[in-house]
Amino acid sequence: MAGAALAAFALMALAGPMSCGGVWWSCSFDARILPYGADAARDYLAAARPALWRYLWIVQPLDLVFPAVLCLWLREAFARLASERQARRLGRLAAFEVGVDYLENALVRAMLKRPDGDFPDILANAASALTTLKWLLIAVLFGALLGLWRKRRRV
Repeated sequence: MAGAALAAFALMALAGPMSCGGVWWSCSFDARILPYGADAARDYLAAARPALWRYLWIVQPLDLVFPAVLCLWLREAFARLASERQARRLGRLAAFEVGVDYLENALVRAMLKRPDGDFPDILANAASALTTLKWLLIAVLFGALLGLWRKRRRV
């Protein structure tokens, strides 16, 4: 399961737009850890416009697979490493992260479908907030996984 998650992530990274005019360090809305505003989103769309089809038709479909596979892998790992109660809680958090990721993807898609930037500022702000929340949740989940793994290794 971990291999499938890594493969989906690698495919998304390799298939996405490779150049966005230096507007962002990574040419992906999903990779931004720090918040961005509507103007930054519009600048990105303008710079990456020739390759937006890759984002819409390759990266985004893969980004429907990756969160689900990651969630399944995390839940499986938590079931092996944690107590039943802790595994349930962390599994619910992993499922919540998938929901956040899917909602983020929907908002990003709405912006990608309007490359001229004619979308309300709240759309970019909400997508940015969800992206930041997604990365925070992923950090918490992987932190918990690392802690459980280290605890198991000591026993």
